[in-house]
Amino acid sequence: MDNIFVRNIFAAVFDKKVLDPILEILKAGQKARPFSGRKSGTRSGLGLDNVRFWGTEGTVEYLKQKGFKANSVVSGFDFDGRVKTLDRKVFAAILADRSKRKHLSELKKLARYTSEVDFDSSEVNKLGVSGLTPGVESGSHLEDTPGVGDWQPFDLVIVNLYPLDKKNFPESMDIGGQALIRAAIKNYKNVALAFDASSLASLVRELISNKGSTTLSFRKKQAQKAAEFIASRGKLEDSLFI
Repeated sequence: MDNIFVRNIFAAVFDKKVLDPILEILKAGQKARPFSGRKSGTRSGLGLDNVRFWGTEGTVEYLKQKGFKANSVVSGFDFDGRVKTLDRKVFAAILADRSKRKHLSELKKLARYTSEVDFDSSEVNKLGVSGLTPGVESGSHLEDTPGVGDWQPFDLVIVNLYPLDKKNFPESMDIGGQALIRAAIKNYKNVALAFDASSLASLVRELISNKGSTTLSFRKKQAQKAAEFIASRGKLEDSLFI
């Protein structure tokens, strides 16, 4: 699969303002190319009505303040601030291979299962999981949920890591963020990735030049950069043990 039109975005960032450049072009309503699933010859604007965000609670609140549709998919899972994003629904949506019917079928099954379970909010906190699929409220029916692609794979993952604190190491290690980046690297053929200011700037240019979509060559290049970033992060963490 070459060009993928960006509609479903997962974002989990500690510095919320890094999202502003991409939010600006989304609001600008850049025209997008036709993509699989739409009638031939149709076009859609890359604006507020065509993009849906999912992410961690703090990031979602920031996106809502900016006027975007956004759902928290990991609310209630924090484990005393040590990890927030190790959620099977999130990773399934990142790792799904669009060319495999089995993967898409599993996403649908997971969406139906989690949407039919009615969790009490107090029980959610006890369990440490949200029990919800992206875009699906507790106890609701999947077909009644608003927004786009409630069961579909993510088209884009935006993550940046917490800075390492030498005085508070290894507690300052970012566990969930690195796992999200590695998942997107593994599945670069199906999902785009941005992980720092430079890669976000590249993403903005890509979306503008390709009218709301990302190319396979771009996704591969971003994945390679991310792999280098994760490797250098590991070396830095290793040095802090000395």
